Amino acid sequence: MFLKKHLFLGALCSLLVGCGNDNGDRRPTAPVTVTVNYQGKPVDGALVQFVTVDDPRPAVGTTDASGQCSLQTYEANDGAIIGSNLIMIAKTQIDDKNVRPPNPEDADMIGIVPPPILKNLIPKKYALPGTSGLKEEVKNGENVFTFDLKD
Repeated sequence: MFLKKHLFLGALCSLLVGCGNDNGDRRPTAPVTVTVNYQGKPVDGALVQFVTVDDPRPAVGTTDASGQCSLQTYEANDGAIIGSNLIMIAKTQIDDKNVRPPNPEDADMIGIVPPPILKNLIPKKYALPGTSGLKEEVKNGENVFTFDLKD
């Protein structure tokens, strides 16, 4: 168990080193403010992601009570990568009525808890770039986008 834990932590650390803020691989970004509404009301706590086709690093933000957020890619409020972006929006909560029972094969893994089952609070189609139907062009300067989500 001790060896497995340290091997896992070592692999995790090596992955994180590759995700650093090396200025050499930064793409140009522009500030982006997003508003998310669903059924005519602002969505609080939605995770918003903008992803360009040729760069896997997403710009992310979480909406506040007014349904708004500012995105960040490399650092706080730097916005999204300039260019065409696919958009994903998700809001979930743990579904207390559907708790996964532990698998018998997990019995030897002390401290491992099965992941919770999540319930979508907005239509699931918006959570994936291939089904969201949402796409925006981020340009130099301020960018403001509003998404009125429907069932």
